[in-house]
Amino acid sequence: MAESSNTNAMVSGLKVSDILLPHPSLPNSMCLGPRSSESPAHLISCEANRIPFANQNLDLTSWADCLRAWPNPPEGLDIASPSPSAFKLPKVPFTLSSKTECTSWGAYLKRYMKTKGPVTEREHTAFLNFWLEHFIFCGPSLAPTKNYLSLAYELAKGTRLGLGKLFLGEVYRSLQLMSVKLFSQRTVKTGGPWWFIQLWAQLYFQNQIPDFPPLTTCTFPDTDGREIRCTSYGQALYGLPGSRLIPKEAAGWFQIFFQGLSNPLFFPYTESENFENPVSFRLDSFADDASTRHLFSIMIRPCFLPVGMSTSNRITKPGYESYQPVIAARQLGLGQVPPHFFLHHLTASRAELPDILTGQRCYTFFDALAIPIPNNLSFTTTTDGFETWWTMWKTHAFRRALGPSLKQLDAEYDTTHQEQDGPEPKQADGSPFTFLPPAPVVLFCRNSPSLKQVIMQGQPISPKSASKNKASSGSVAPRASTQARKAVRKVAARKTLKRKAPVQDNLQTSTEENSSEDEHSRQRDMNPGDSERSTTQSQTDSPSSTRQRSAPEPAATPAPIKTGSRMKRRCVKRVRKGSQVSSPSQEVSNGCDPSSLLTFDPESIEPAAPKASEGPSLEMVHGPLQRLKALLSSSIEILVENPEAIKGILDEIQPHLPMTLRVKLWPAATLSAFKSGVQSARQRITLRRAQLPLRADIAEKCQRLNEKKTALDAKTDTSANSAELETLRKELESLEEKVRMTKQLIQEKETFIARSREEAQGLTADLKTDLAEIRALSGQLVTGKDEDDETEIGEVDRIRADALCALDEFLQKNFSV
Repeated sequence: MAESSNTNAMVSGLKVSDILLPHPSLPNSMCLGPRSSESPAHLISCEANRIPFANQNLDLTSWADCLRAWPNPPEGLDIASPSPSAFKLPKVPFTLSSKTECTSWGAYLKRYMKTKGPVTEREHTAFLNFWLEHFIFCGPSLAPTKNYLSLAYELAKGTRLGLGKLFLGEVYRSLQLMSVKLFSQRTVKTGGPWWFIQLWAQLYFQNQIPDFPPLTTCTFPDTDGREIRCTSYGQALYGLPGSRLIPKEAAGWFQIFFQGLSNPLFFPYTESENFENPVSFRLDSFADDASTRHLFSIMIRPCFLPVGMSTSNRITKPGYESYQPVIAARQLGLGQVPPHFFLHHLTASRAELPDILTGQRCYTFFDALAIPIPNNLSFTTTTDGFETWWTMWKTHAFRRALGPSLKQLDAEYDTTHQEQDGPEPKQADGSPFTFLPPAPVVLFCRNSPSLKQVIMQGQPISPKSASKNKASSGSVAPRASTQARKAVRKVAARKTLKRKAPVQDNLQTSTEENSSEDEHSRQRDMNPGDSERSTTQSQTDSPSSTRQRSAPEPAATPAPIKTGSRMKRRCVKRVRKGSQVSSPSQEVSNGCDPSSLLTFDPESIEPAAPKASEGPSLEMVHGPLQRLKALLSSSIEILVENPEAIKGILDEIQPHLPMTLRVKLWPAATLSAFKSGVQSARQRITLRRAQLPLRADIAEKCQRLNEKKTALDAKTDTSANSAELETLRKELESLEEKVRMTKQLIQEKETFIARSREEAQGLTADLKTDLAEIRALSGQLVTGKDEDDETEIGEVDRIRADALCALDEFLQKNFSV
């Protein structure tokens, strides 16, 4: 599937040279592929009506809440390490409380947070579970769950996992679930990793936000609550305020989204020289830092992102989300070209994974594409042929008028004449454009094969993976499909006709088909990737073209031979569609004459096949399957010694079996690879059984040793004394602290008293001076009281009054008339 050379590596038809394309006008810049040369009409027809604002009215009440703040953003989540898989995560050997026991995160922390001693694996797992659930993925529950418990345990053991890919996959899945809710007109709750989308919008549209502060001037609170300088973009974004869902602002943002940005912002890490973190991705040293260029090559490479870390979760099962950065090239500093959605053509855009083997190959599917990044790469925001592609997309996706949409968001918005309805989208010939009805699932390339089929067709099964596949598969194989049984019957009838035909049965049709099939086999052996592309192309071709390739004009032959040739052509087409693995038995079924390959007469060792007039039979497959069942019923020791019989039967009937049965049976042909392992395991079992007396002796000695240890512990048990000593030490520390505080208080009191005495002496001197002054002034005062003087004056005045009264009386008596 992939060649060893990095520059020529290819995975399912996708080459390294298809991803990083030379820029047509800028010599040191690159464009991001793969590039599409087709019109986006089919994509628009399938997906335009699935956009929520395109198929229904805009309603802000559908959003139940919005974040006004966000958790501390994590810095530098790993994308280079292997992606975590729910199937490979170990079972946690201990139990942590769930939300039924701890109803809040506070109770959870109090239960598992220790105050002293080393950090145990249990405590470390509990912390990582809290970190993942509460701060990274922001689960809807306000209490602990088991969704990420196995992942936390694996991280606690020190395993390096690509949490960055898992987090981005959860973001994609969250967006998809929100689209489905909007499509079904249900209320949207912005939980989960929605905080990351808000932070991305803040960075990407920072030039559209009024008074957006420079990130280098933002501050971040430390553990003590003090504001310090930010050392990373995450800390700087942490200080930005949240927002409410205001109709006027929502209408403004929708208008920006509708009209687009003239100069899209790319790479928010352009000011990385002002921050110390992240240390693993430094754009300021892009030319000299090989680690940064390696991470950049992973960013621009398509892949399948892991989703779901709990096999018991009823909502999100283990699966994948498609990562196709070709649609956002300018955000990565590369030129934007018309995007080719390679993953949609290859397989389903998102799906659940059925088993561990499919999951392992899914998450490493494109690892062979090692993209070399030039150290003199110059980032750009230009496009190459993208304007025409996007103009058509915008005309059809935004076919609704802007004014009415803004009116739905903000009832007070005044619609202008330029924001009214425009012309309806039309085809190139002027006919009305056809849109498929709205659907909650992806309609574009909906008939693409499942990822498991792509993996089985594109990658051979190794003995190691075959054993895993067998371990994860069931023991009962399903019955072959009706189509496969009909194909087998027609092959048997064709063989009968070939045996009954004369020597001149080597027809021109058979010769042309055989030579065509041989040429196809040689090309497939030389270039497996091209074979896969041709297979995919043949599946998408029209029936008429398929018939034209499969049925060239035959030569004049007898009637019975014509009938067999038609049956052969139908069988060849069905076998080609159901199997891509080349084998001798398949060549026979594809029209090769067995008599030209065998050195003996087949009639001498097998009974004659039934005649065509006797009707089709299942004996050709039923017999080998019964023999295969009998072989598989043998002991595993016999099978690993000689699995050639199983392999021979599978080679004989493999082309006639459905893909699901082939997947289940083929690992049985590689049992010889496990011969040494099975023999070693059997020897260990035999040795263990022979060592039963030794085990009993060891158990008895261990029991006696435990009894001695118990007696020793009883004599040397210092736990009570240690606890009492610890209590006394704490009391001593408390008393010492109290003494220290008392001494400090005494010193403060002494200082206060001395200062008070000095102040009292000064006040006494001032008091004496003032008192002397008051005495001097008092000596100048007239003594006595005004009342006494008034009394004295009154007595004198009374004498005057008495004299005056006596005089008046005398005058009246002697001189009155």
